[in-house]
Amino acid sequence: MKTVTREIAGLVIGLIGIVLLGIGLNGVLDIGSCASGGPYAITRPCPEGSDALFWLSMSGALMWVLGFIVSGRGFSEPGTGQVLWTAGFAGGGTALLVKVLTQPSMPPDARLGASIVAAVCIPMGLAVGIVGIVQLVRRRGRRGSGPGRTKDGARTAAAPRRSTPWTRLKALHDLRSTGALTREEFDVLKAGLADPEPADRRKPAVDRVALIRQLADQRASGALSTEQFEARKRKVMRGERVDPAGR
Repeated sequence: MKTVTREIAGLVIGLIGIVLLGIGLNGVLDIGSCASGGPYAITRPCPEGSDALFWLSMSGALMWVLGFIVSGRGFSEPGTGQVLWTAGFAGGGTALLVKVLTQPSMPPDARLGASIVAAVCIPMGLAVGIVGIVQLVRRRGRRGSGPGRTKDGARTAAAPRRSTPWTRLKALHDLRSTGALTREEFDVLKAGLADPEPADRRKPAVDRVALIRQLADQRASGALSTEQFEARKRKVMRGERVDPAGR
């Protein structure tokens, strides 16, 4: 399945799961604590339909998790993973908080539980959402520095940017923060910045940081799958020249 198709399918499945989970939890909070069955005396029996609400909540939670699995995208870069995480935690926590503040008829135990869950979930969701927004802004800035167009619509060549140890180090940290590099790969490339010259002086040095950044942009745009990105990144780490276009 192509990356874009998996992203869309995972997003739809996950969002449906969040809606079902919200509907189920809303009904459970309206009921509060109750019990049914067993040999003990029951102070407050559960009303009819309580079991359905429980299974609806469980089904929603499973679909939410399934959305992450189908998309194949984690939380370290913008995509379905970050959207589902933020919508599930921040959105769900906000809905609980609104319910607590606007529905005085909620049972006291349900009100306390919902308040605690909202206080935990909202920061968890917002943290990932804010990271995703920052990453998107950085990518937009990098793409905006590419080739422009003349008045008649023709593309102009991009002004060459001077590569310095500082710019390469900054790019290296960006790749690490977005999950494009593991810790070990980051350490290897960082050590290589101190001696960029190849062992064989007759061959030009390969700017591995720049190549990996191009591959990461290709993966973010959907032109490369995660498997293709990892395979070409390994070649770059070995010092081989790789065409980011994929040939």
